[in-house]
Amino acid sequence: MRSLLVSSVEEYSGKSAVIIALGLILREKGFKVGYFKPFGVGTTRIGDQLVDEDAYNTACVLDTGDDMEDVCPIKPDSPYVEFVRSADPEDLKKRVMDSYNRISAGKDIVLVEGAIEYKVGRALGLYDPDVSSALDLEVLMVVKYTNDFVIDRILTARELFGERLKFVLFNQLAGYKKTYLKSIAERFLRPNGMELIGVLPHDPLLAGLFASEIADALNGEWLVKPEEDVIIEEFLIGAMSPPSALKYFRRVRQAALITGGDRADLQNLALETGNIKCILLTGNLEPPGTMLGKAEEKGVPVILVADDTLTTVEKLDEVFGKARIKSDVKIGRIKELVERFVDLEKLMME
Repeated sequence: MRSLLVSSVEEYSGKSAVIIALGLILREKGFKVGYFKPFGVGTTRIGDQLVDEDAYNTACVLDTGDDMEDVCPIKPDSPYVEFVRSADPEDLKKRVMDSYNRISAGKDIVLVEGAIEYKVGRALGLYDPDVSSALDLEVLMVVKYTNDFVIDRILTARELFGERLKFVLFNQLAGYKKTYLKSIAERFLRPNGMELIGVLPHDPLLAGLFASEIADALNGEWLVKPEEDVIIEEFLIGAMSPPSALKYFRRVRQAALITGGDRADLQNLALETGNIKCILLTGNLEPPGTMLGKAEEKGVPVILVADDTLTTVEKLDEVFGKARIKSDVKIGRIKELVERFVDLEKLMME
């Protein structure tokens, strides 16, 4: 049985997405795949059960059939500082070991998801280096290339993980940065015992939000709800004159317009261009009925938001690029990217 810990040097690096893709690919190859997340902090309640949202979503997509209490055994039910003060690290470690043993029974491979980022959980003895040592796991570090200092973060992580950190996968990389990677791998990764196994490009679809996710995030009211959900890859703020707005409307593809409910001129212009796929009306101001009729005819969702435009943009900034991989279209895309850009043979043969 083979197990792999998928870790990251910072949050929202794409660990869950990579695990979903690897799990589906390996299952297609005939492997019996397990999934395990020892320590989860993004908790919510589903029915009477406290779950980590990422772990719950990933387990559902991979359909492992394991008990969610074993999939993610440690979930703070109080603020982290309070949980640290009262928790017994030895008891937590035993619970992790017991759950892992149940999850791994009968599996060919177990994909283990690290914490938010690899240093989280150190006070509890649950940070990723502790977990990799306790469960004897090799480590794949998923790295979002946010800036050039990420090289220092990888090398620091290597010092903590030691030889267990064997693989590095860069995620959401912009095109021009790809030229750096060969020299980075040759100068910093390989001499330190790490192998670059792939580079996943930035993909607007994966970073985008469905209109339904936008409505939930903004606690919005549907004025026009189309039969099929639509993915939004970028946002435009409608605070300009129609002639100025038109050139921006023509440049975008899967965009949402954020504008006041009283800006019927921009709303109608957005519907005419065909590139605006969703309209967010702020200030709790409803538009004319003729505009809603046109939106319904064209299948463009319209969402009414109580907040002003600035607050709406701030809320969207908090969630944009952090959406979970749930839909078939997103699952298919991340699987396609991993199959195309990741050296799976190198990862599985080591």
